[in-house]
Amino acid sequence: AVTQGPGLIPALLVGINYAKGLAINLRRPITGVNHFIAHIYGAFLNNGKGVLEDKNSYPILALVVSGGHTSLLLITEDGSARHLGCTIDDAAGEALDKASKLLGLGYPGGPKIDKLAKEGNPHAMEFPRAKVGGSQYDFSFSGMKSAVLNYINQAEMKGETICVPDLCASFQNAVVDVLVSRAVAATKEFGYKKLAIAGGVASNSALRAGMKAACEKAGIEFYY
Repeated sequence: AVTQGPGLIPALLVGINYAKGLAINLRRPITGVNHFIAHIYGAFLNNGKGVLEDKNSYPILALVVSGGHTSLLLITEDGSARHLGCTIDDAAGEALDKASKLLGLGYPGGPKIDKLAKEGNPHAMEFPRAKVGGSQYDFSFSGMKSAVLNYINQAEMKGETICVPDLCASFQNAVVDVLVSRAVAATKEFGYKKLAIAGGVASNSALRAGMKAACEKAGIEFYY
């Protein structure tokens, strides 16, 4: 099995060509796997039984969130995926990485912001939660990232000291708020009872906690 997409074409070609060589050499069939779907299956590995073997796991609403992707997908009763919404600019993980770079924290930024945010006030600053006109389940994080840059520039011009933990906590809170609200709203609208998050940003502690609390309140089973 090999990832056939979505993703960066050069990287995908390297993997696919290598897998083809192995398949020929080992005389084994080759199967292309969708990147998004593989991530979603991963959310069920800690539950003792994989979603592949248990058709009772369907239907599911899944949020795939990483440095390259932020997408909502409906996994229907027959296990097929329907794309519901995605980011129109930066992915959530990309926005966290760029904010980290602006603060001089380094890369990858997500884990660094998550760690510092635990020491800060998530309501110290209010960053914009963008809505995409005419598409309630799409995401936009570029404005939020620009707001961080503007805040830093204004503080520097005024000679003010920036409380980095507060800024990290507030920015992360805004990102998590958007992800949780969109995902839970979609799950409720379509009448689904299960929600899964997957991808690198699914390891963010604030996202897990926020999604868990929102799902418990809404009576939704939560997987990560």
